[in-house]
Amino acid sequence: MDEAPVEDRSLGLIAGAGALPVEAARLLAREGYDLRAVAFEGLTGPELGVGVRETRWLRLGRLQDMAEALREMAVDRLLLLGKVPKALLFEDEGVAEPDEEALRLLAASRDHGDAALMGAIAGWLEDRGFELCAQDRLLSSMLAPEGTIGARAPSEVERADLAVGLPVATRLGQVGVGQCVVVKQGSVLALEAIEGTDATIRRAGQLGGAGATVIKRAGPDQDRRFDLPAVGVGTIEAIEAARASALAIEAGTTLIVDRASMISAADRAGIAVWGFRPDHGA
Repeated sequence: MDEAPVEDRSLGLIAGAGALPVEAARLLAREGYDLRAVAFEGLTGPELGVGVRETRWLRLGRLQDMAEALREMAVDRLLLLGKVPKALLFEDEGVAEPDEEALRLLAASRDHGDAALMGAIAGWLEDRGFELCAQDRLLSSMLAPEGTIGARAPSEVERADLAVGLPVATRLGQVGVGQCVVVKQGSVLALEAIEGTDATIRRAGQLGGAGATVIKRAGPDQDRRFDLPAVGVGTIEAIEAARASALAIEAGTTLIVDRASMISAADRAGIAVWGFRPDHGA
């Protein structure tokens, strides 16, 4: 009898900013994946090297160089990880240095929302023979569970704020603007746009003071290959600084980076953290 084929354990990482690429690389290495990575100068953290066999450092936006580096490292299955701040598109000089292919993609798309831009890059990679893997499949152990995650369960007021903010977050995701909404006592304080989640939370604190609920969810049509919502210690620090009281995250789609440290930070600050499923109600 023929033996079943052994799964190819080689995997290429395209690593943006934040702690997610670092933790994901360590997790995948422990699970036996043979990792190579493309990282970006001035964006990706230097700690990425732990667990990665080989890393190529490039300027952000050099698509042709990225594809060539991946071929030289002999990987054709890819996982996209981490943040690429959209504000970089508007810098005259800095981290981004788009090549002709990147400029062509930008010119071809009138929609420069996160999903549209990432989808264009994903399609470009697939056209060149690369397979993109789903974040929620390879990183399933990092996904938020349903129910209370920290020591404190949400109050009725915080649950009511989720009920108000959830349809707003859903609409925000439908139009590809952001993933985070902040609500206090039934009033929407802030919506995420180009500034990112942490800055949105800080702005909500400036506008509404203490006691708000932060809601983060994936867009209804979110491509599971990239850009799932992610939270971590930095999210809790932003919530504490804004004097917000709760964090509601979509269960089964939100990645928790360094779960033990995040929960510990939330418990110390008295912040309620819980996972919800939109189809189960708030």
